[in-house]
Amino acid sequence: MDWKTYVGRHALADFVPLEHEGARMLVRGGYEDAARLLVEQKALSAVEMRGGGRQAHPVVLLQTGEKAVVRHYRRGGLVQRINSSRYFGGNRAFDELRATERARAGGVRTARVLAAIERPRTLGYHATLATLLIPGATDAAAWLESAAEGRREAMLREAGHQIATMHEAGVAHPDVNLRNLLVVERDTAPEVWLLDFDKARVHPGPVPRARRAAELRRLARSARKLRAPIDPDGWKAVREGYGDGWPRGLVLG
Repeated sequence: MDWKTYVGRHALADFVPLEHEGARMLVRGGYEDAARLLVEQKALSAVEMRGGGRQAHPVVLLQTGEKAVVRHYRRGGLVQRINSSRYFGGNRAFDELRATERARAGGVRTARVLAAIERPRTLGYHATLATLLIPGATDAAAWLESAAEGRREAMLREAGHQIATMHEAGVAHPDVNLRNLLVVERDTAPEVWLLDFDKARVHPGPVPRARRAAELRRLARSARKLRAPIDPDGWKAVREGYGDGWPRGLVLG
């Protein structure tokens, strides 16, 4: 879908459509110059790299003094051997922006998107999403390894609350796993942030219970795969944080 048509069909407050050097963008107001430099690629060099997904993501320093994480979309599975980064149809970056903003509007802590960028090619397009870096954040899997037991339950309770808030906001996240939860230590209780809304689905109302259950099971599978130290009391904390919307009969652990 053409980006101007996309803007007309989906209301995205605080974002403006731009074009620069053939790229089409939806940019948060106030970050237009930074988005143009991102399109120029060599204009903003990486000051560090952050791991995540199929690759490490460059972190660039903006003119404002803020740091932004730049994620270039990459394909997975066997198809990446012949096509690592080109997409056909849809609006991958714009859709993730829309899902992220819907979650943020519903009260979910998630990275602040600065720009969603699509670069058309002769066939298909390349996509990029730039978000503000969350200072002091550690992915939940790594955080759990070194956290004190009492802090673990506080974090897991907050994780349950954030996931429930996302579901009540009508956002279904296809990859709820410990790597997509970031933890920021605070004196009172750990903050939990949700990341990576690629392929997320935006529902007109709250996410159906069956889909909620599937996503919570995905979280439990990731914990087993990563051998995260979550005991029955930890899973109980997740459920307590999630609240009344917990799917009936669902037991994790």
